[in-house]
Amino acid sequence: MSYLIVFRASPDVDHMAPLAWKLLEEGETVHAVMSAAYDVDADHRLGLLRDYPDFHLHELRPRGRSGLRARLAQRARVALPHAAWTLRRLDVDLVAVEWGYGLAAGYDRLLSPDGARAVLGSLIRSLREADDPRQPRTSFVVAARLLGIPVVCLPHGLSVKLDAGSNEEAAALVAAGTLDWRDRNRFDAYVLNTEHHRQIHLEHARGDPAVMQTWGSLRWSPEWFEVNLRRSPPFRWPDGESGQLRVVFMVPKWQNRVDAPAVVELVRRLQAVERVSLAVMGHPRSLGDDADVLRAASGIDWTRIHDVSGLNSVSVIREADVVVDVGSSIGLEVVLQDKVLVNPAYLHELRTLFDTVAGAAMNAANADEVIDYLIRHRDGEPYRVPPRSREELLRQAVYAMRDPYDVPALYCERLRELVRC
Repeated sequence: MSYLIVFRASPDVDHMAPLAWKLLEEGETVHAVMSAAYDVDADHRLGLLRDYPDFHLHELRPRGRSGLRARLAQRARVALPHAAWTLRRLDVDLVAVEWGYGLAAGYDRLLSPDGARAVLGSLIRSLREADDPRQPRTSFVVAARLLGIPVVCLPHGLSVKLDAGSNEEAAALVAAGTLDWRDRNRFDAYVLNTEHHRQIHLEHARGDPAVMQTWGSLRWSPEWFEVNLRRSPPFRWPDGESGQLRVVFMVPKWQNRVDAPAVVELVRRLQAVERVSLAVMGHPRSLGDDADVLRAASGIDWTRIHDVSGLNSVSVIREADVVVDVGSSIGLEVVLQDKVLVNPAYLHELRTLFDTVAGAAMNAANADEVIDYLIRHRDGEPYRVPPRSREELLRQAVYAMRDPYDVPALYCERLRELVRC
């Protein structure tokens, strides 16, 4: 069979490349559409996929192309007619895209006046919004629907958050009962990593239980985790002094109900701990430069901090001793690499799996507890995650509340079932 996956940014590749890898391992053909200008040569995950003869990479906006002719060609490749032509030309059996919005109500009845208006609107938007890096995703979703090709929406991340509203806007919609994601019900399957995330969609966003499905986490399945770790690029800690504790602070998404002044204060204190080498990594989905937000704060001495934003998180964590993270799924990478995860839960208002799975992280209720732990670790008393805690974390976050199974194999099986329907 032939599968087409639409990528837009590094996090999409992070979470959907494992599916492409497994399909290729099982002898399928995979077409990857890169919708935005992206350095494909520098991405180790795409490099791994390109080793397979049945993997085909299609760049809609190749980096380094400029001028009127290149711009017009890019706009044409993004338009709905080109997406439909591509699906036909490549004989695609199924299209996979990242999480997000779905189709308008008119697509429920394509032969009705509402259906005609919806298709016309999609065509016009595909021409008018051609410069939007999200538009190719929409064009391929619509084209597949028109051609009767199954479309699956796949995770571009893993939500460890247990609250329905991760930011103030979403929380307000949930409280008012007006969060409406019924457009997502028009995919053939809308896939969640975790069962708690699926329940949020069903209970608060009007999700269809037949469409909203929990398949587990590709990104942190053991099968892919080991492959990704081996292929991740080399990274050398910026200073090589022996005897220092290497600490990474993962900057949170500021809009996710975070106490920004408390974050800044913690970084101020972290930089001052003796024999601690501190690195700061911005969030990959940030709308701006996270490190610049910290740079604008007073009292932070960047001569004592290494800014590793934009580098590969797997590689950076591999060289670290401790990672301080605020409610992000990257904490799973830390635990799986047998590094120490410090969870300063007081920095935000949300509950996460790291709060509720006892022992999965070194939890801290305030800045003093964070600093005290780092000193203990530096002096030879590192925290160890109990095996049962690790197993329970993986059961909830990777295996969708089930016993361990081959997650990539399940994804492939489910996709084949959709093609055969």
